[in-house]
Amino acid sequence: MNEFQCVFCGEKISEEEKVSSILLTTHWLNEDEQEDQQLFCHLECFKSKCFDENNIFIED
Repeated sequence: MNEFQCVFCGEKISEEEKVSSILLTTHWLNEDEQEDQQLFCHLECFKSKCFDENNIFIED
């Protein structure tokens, strides 16, 4: 079994929850230097960190 930890609150993401992930890409404008990292989180934690959580259209 995989265990996931929220990058924002540090708590475990339980099996009953939808595991959400964010794909972070750095150096977006220069494809040769791009690097990606996948981060896991609770959707509510992610929404709470956004400037306007209404821009996130995915429901829990």
